[in-house]
Amino acid sequence: MALRTANDYRAGLRDGRRVWAAGRRIEDVTADPMLRVTVDHSAEVFALAEQPALRPLFVYDDPELGEPASAYFRIPRTAAELRARGDLIEENTRQQRSTFNITKAVGTDVLLGLLVVAGEVDRALGTTYLDRVRRYRNGCARRDVTMALAQTDVKGDRSLRPSQQADPDLYVRVVRRTADGIVVRGAKAHTTAGPVADELIVIPTRAFAEEDRDWAVAFSTPLAAPGLTMICRPIITETASAFDNPVSRRNIEIECLTVFEDVFVPWERVFLCGEWQFAGRLATAFATFHRYTAVSYKPPIGEMFCGAAALAAEYHGLERAGAIRSKVARLAMYTALTRAARLAAASECRFADGIAVPNGAYSNAGKHYFASEFHDVVAVLQDVAGGLVITAPTEADLANAETGPLIEKYLAGAKGIGGRRRLALMHLIRDLTASDFGGYNMLVTLHGEGSLEAQLLGAYRDADIDGMKALVVRALAP
Repeated sequence: MALRTANDYRAGLRDGRRVWAAGRRIEDVTADPMLRVTVDHSAEVFALAEQPALRPLFVYDDPELGEPASAYFRIPRTAAELRARGDLIEENTRQQRSTFNITKAVGTDVLLGLLVVAGEVDRALGTTYLDRVRRYRNGCARRDVTMALAQTDVKGDRSLRPSQQADPDLYVRVVRRTADGIVVRGAKAHTTAGPVADELIVIPTRAFAEEDRDWAVAFSTPLAAPGLTMICRPIITETASAFDNPVSRRNIEIECLTVFEDVFVPWERVFLCGEWQFAGRLATAFATFHRYTAVSYKPPIGEMFCGAAALAAEYHGLERAGAIRSKVARLAMYTALTRAARLAAASECRFADGIAVPNGAYSNAGKHYFASEFHDVVAVLQDVAGGLVITAPTEADLANAETGPLIEKYLAGAKGIGGRRRLALMHLIRDLTASDFGGYNMLVTLHGEGSLEAQLLGAYRDADIDGMKALVVRALAP
């Protein structure tokens, strides 16, 4: 098959998966008024690939399959191919109103990490994981699937290791091994797009000690597997106004708690099982690719912030004010520096088993920069836009015969900008920065792809500290 349509994708989700939201069972995620919003968002990755202007970026000839496939499945062998992956992720996000579409990006990030680490495990311990990963990757590419990642364990007492927890199920673990496969139990938090993906990949969240071997497990599973339950964070529904919520009504991800109650996984889907020495290595290998994805998808939100601030200044008649131009320039710099980190991480990539791996020194620095600065750039945009962002009337008020003309008259801006046009911009800024969706954006920017401390640890690991110390020693030499 290799390439599916958006409708093919939707049909594949009607498989009886166990999804709950707001206290109710969702029987069909493609028909539910809430879940359908995020299904449509995820489906856009297929529709975009069909556009002639975007097809060269979204589709490539897969040498493993011998046919065209989604470019998300390309294994980058050169710096140019790694850069092309970043270009793909950035443009995909731009096309979807600055909202990241995770359903092909995160899964292929994991696959790339697995392709690197599986070979290391095989060489060290005589396992055969690399062949399994390759076959699984080829199958996913051939079926053109979407994938979600379950990595973050619920953890319980975070001062204790998995084997020390009062409840052993607070980290996903292997409870039984059979001739046919393994049985797993536990729960993972923060599973983005799990309810609307075709496949779920599970990997360790941290490094483990030998006594944690039962928790050192990586595998894949269909989302409709018996014993797998997803409990979602509620999001906006399709009954909401797209005028009042111009981004989140059409482009939003869903998050869930993923519970494994004795889920069976056949051996061909198992990529780590008890090799505790490599749990942390796999977590890090995935993060290296995923933080490159982060610095690839973030520039479009910077572009949205910058463009919205510039338009707000024009609508207010303040586009020539020096203080305002400085604020717009800061948003432009935020975007440029984030993109620069992505370009540097690709151009100075490293290689592992013939795979181009992003330079973590740049991807970690870029991720830390855009996350640590995000709340400030939100404030910059809100400062330029003003209080109308949170006090503006709604689309229903505009549509009302009595109040609509009053809004059009009294909320008009400079240079003939009518009240409706100005209101639309204010609602866009509110949606991005001061709504439920805006609050989600602030927290997911801070903690997505790992915490700020995780990026600092990665940056320290990838930096040539010894070389820099030697430079100082030479400078101090008599």
